Amino acid sequence: MTTGTTTDLQPAIDRARSRSLAAGLSSAAVMLLTSLHHAYGAAIYRTPWRLHVVHVAVLATLFISGALIAFARDPRSKLGRASLWIAVLGIAAIPVALIGAVEGAYNHLLKNILYFAGLPLSAMARLYPPPAYELPNDFLFEASGLLQVPLAALAAHYAYRLARPPRP
Repeated sequence: MTTGTTTDLQPAIDRARSRSLAAGLSSAAVMLLTSLHHAYGAAIYRTPWRLHVVHVAVLATLFISGALIAFARDPRSKLGRASLWIAVLGIAAIPVALIGAVEGAYNHLLKNILYFAGLPLSAMARLYPPPAYELPNDFLFEASGLLQVPLAALAAHYAYRLARPPRP
């Protein structure tokens, strides 16, 4: 076999495609969870404006998936490499930063810690002003909000693995 042939590179291409699938599925899981979480919140708190997140989640998932598909089709081409970075940046920005860090960690994890630690309600209202935020009063809403953090961490892990240069 000659070095550099498609056959020689097939294991690396297969690993890249596998990593692409893992990054895509974990990102889609974050977006699905946040959609369900926001739809549930819109229903129980009678705040239909929360449903805008569902639209953002669908568009983000399509965008990231499209970039990952373009990458997986030909990871060695210029389009494939550009698509890789578009996907990685998309995952970092939306499922990881916006959903995991802001929505999950700040809006739910920190809020629950402060609330159950006994932070005065006046301080809670400054940090989490109604009607955009609700104090913890529904287990399913808070649990689904908290679950966004580990799912986003998983998406970050797979995006990082995808972005690393392939090993021979």
